[in-house]
Amino acid sequence: MLAIAAIAGLAHLVFIGLMLWAGVTLLAWVNVGSVALYAWTFWLVKRHRPDPALFFMGVEILGHALLAAFVIGWDTGFHYYMVLTIPVLMLSTMWTLRVKTLLAVMIGALLIAADVYLRGRAPVVAVPQALEAFLYYFNLVATLAILGFLAFFYQRLVLMAEHQLRLQACTDPLTQLRNRRFAMEVAQHEAAVFERGGRPLALLLCDIDHFKRINDQHGHDAGDAVLRAVAQALREGVREIDHVARWGGEEFLVLLPGTEVAEAEQVADRLREAVQRLEAGPRAGALAVTMTFGVSVLRPGEGVEQALARADQALYRGKEAGRNRVILASAA
Repeated sequence: MLAIAAIAGLAHLVFIGLMLWAGVTLLAWVNVGSVALYAWTFWLVKRHRPDPALFFMGVEILGHALLAAFVIGWDTGFHYYMVLTIPVLMLSTMWTLRVKTLLAVMIGALLIAADVYLRGRAPVVAVPQALEAFLYYFNLVATLAILGFLAFFYQRLVLMAEHQLRLQACTDPLTQLRNRRFAMEVAQHEAAVFERGGRPLALLLCDIDHFKRINDQHGHDAGDAVLRAVAQALREGVREIDHVARWGGEEFLVLLPGTEVAEAEQVADRLREAVQRLEAGPRAGALAVTMTFGVSVLRPGEGVEQALARADQALYRGKEAGRNRVILASAA
């Protein structure tokens, strides 16, 4: 919208010169007003007020197109700009779809009525034939260019919306980590890379110790604060190529591509210490938080589910052994 307002304002500056050269003073002054209006709509968009900006753009386009077609003739092609108001209207969020559809039909009817009334009618001010031809093709090309820009813009909006939906579908809303579904997709991909002779994959399955006690004694708000703090500590404690996901409840999964078992154990212990240093809860230092880690490394011919099951068994043994520790999955 900023681009449209800027381009429209510059185009009307050109029209001021053309109208003055043709001796059509009225339209020259109208274009001065249009430049001012597009400067104002540019300001509205910058102030994050797109709806009124769209409304006044649409009104200006309709009014200016009809006035120019009436004053200097239908064959100058100014009526083409009326078509642009329909996509601008549909972009607006000021009205419901039913109202916008009705307004679009009314604009179409207005364009047809103007065509019937003005086509072949002598203009109020006759402009040189060369200028008339120039204006016709200039307005046609400008309309097609703006329509092309709007189509490109709408495509960008659709792609952005699709990207946001994908992010929402694979993101845990509380911790902003990737969710279980996304983690499994990444793990399956890394397992396929490993089977083709690529880099190894280590899996860390970790669980917040005594999390139910935190919720029971301090409330769910405190529990949510602990989950967010732990998620941040895990995310900050790994590399960019690693993946941290909320596996479910108070359980998290860390995927470490290109990592062997000894290094994975070191990473897990470093993350355990980072969580232990956390000051999480309703006030700093209110809650002591620890985590237990189960570590497994994907083996040749093994599926991701099997590696996860071994990490889960190691995590269970860590819980049984007293929590706040790192346990390696058995090789059996």
